[in-house]
Amino acid sequence: MAFVFENNFLGIKSGSTFFSLQDYCKDKEEAFYIYDLDGIENRFNFFKNGFSGSKNKVRIHYAMKANSHPLILKKLKSLGAHVDVVSLGEIKLAMKNDFLAEDIVFSGVGKSKKELTEALKLGVYQINVESTAELTRIGEIAKQLGVKAQVGVRFNPDVNPETHPYITTGFRENKFGMDFSEISNLDKIKQQFSEHIVLKGMSIHIGSQIRDNSSFIDALEKTLKHFKLIKNNPNWDLQSLDIGGGLGINYDNPDVETDLPLITEYTAKLTEVLNTIEADIICEPGRVIVGRFGCLLSKVEYIKQNEYKNFAILNTGMHHIMRPCLYKAHHNILAVDNNERKNILYDVVGPICESSDVLGFKRI
Repeated sequence: MAFVFENNFLGIKSGSTFFSLQDYCKDKEEAFYIYDLDGIENRFNFFKNGFSGSKNKVRIHYAMKANSHPLILKKLKSLGAHVDVVSLGEIKLAMKNDFLAEDIVFSGVGKSKKELTEALKLGVYQINVESTAELTRIGEIAKQLGVKAQVGVRFNPDVNPETHPYITTGFRENKFGMDFSEISNLDKIKQQFSEHIVLKGMSIHIGSQIRDNSSFIDALEKTLKHFKLIKNNPNWDLQSLDIGGGLGINYDNPDVETDLPLITEYTAKLTEVLNTIEADIICEPGRVIVGRFGCLLSKVEYIKQNEYKNFAILNTGMHHIMRPCLYKAHHNILAVDNNERKNILYDVVGPICESSDVLGFKRI
C-alpha cells in the first residue's frame, strides 16, 4: 500500500485498487491521520534484515516516541519488535498493546521515583541510566523492593552529528548521558548496592534525524574502546550494547524508496564494526520505521488575504504536528486533488493562538 496521485487525486493504492482520500475527507469535519500499516511492515522487515550478517543477536527496540498509535504498536509487536520507552505512560501503553515487560528498554533523563518503582516491579528488560544520581536512586528503590535492577549505562561519546541542534544528544554540551570518566563513580555505586544492581549494558544515542552514517560509526568506534575495557571490570556483568537510534528520512523527497540505500549502508557498516565484539545488540529505530507511512488530513477553514500575505487557515496545526513550529522543519503539503491552481503563495497556518503555529510558508 502507498500514498499516490491517480486520476488527479491523492489516495491510497493497494495492489491495483485505488482509494481516493477525497472520498475519505467528504464526511470528516475534524483533521485526522491515516497510516499505511503494510508500508510500516515492509520498512521494519527491511531494516531488520539489514542486520542479517551480524554474528551477534540484534534486538530491534522501536522508539515509541516516534508514533505510539495502538495499531502501529500491535503491528510491530506481531513482527517481532521490542520497544524503547521514556515514561511510565509509554510502558503502560506498550503493555496494553501486547508488549511484555521483557520487551521494554526504559530510557530518559528524568525518571521519577514512581516510574522507576513501577518499572522495577514489572521487571523491564533494561533501564538505561543517565547519571550517577539516577543509578543511586535505582539502587535504593531496588533494595527496598528486594529486586535486582537490570541496568544499562548511557555514555556520551562526544559526537556532534549534522542535524538540528535541538535533537543532538551525544555532544558533551547536551544534557544526555555520562562521560566515560564517570566509570569509577559507577563502580562505587555498584559496590554499595552489589545485591540489587546488575550493570549489564552500555548505551549511546547521539541524536535524531541523522542522515550521515559517518556520525554513527564515529560514535560507535569511540564507545567500543571503552566497551572492551569494561568487559574486564569485575563490577560489571556486561552483556549488551545499545547503539541507540536516530537514522533519519528525507522530508524533501516523498519517494519512500529513497531511504533504502541509507538504511542498507547504516546496517551494513554498523554490522561490520559490531562484529568485532561479542554482545547482545540493541537498536532503537523510530522515525525511519514509521515516518514515511502516515498522512495528516485537514481542511481549509478560511482563506485570508491582505496586502502583505495570503493565509490558508486549516483545522489542524502545531497541536497535531509540532516539527514545523519547533524545528522549522519542512513537510510536504499537498491538496487531495492535483488540479491546476493559480500561482498564488500561501502561508499554511493552524488555529492555535500562537504566531508560531505555521505548517509551511509560501506554499502553492
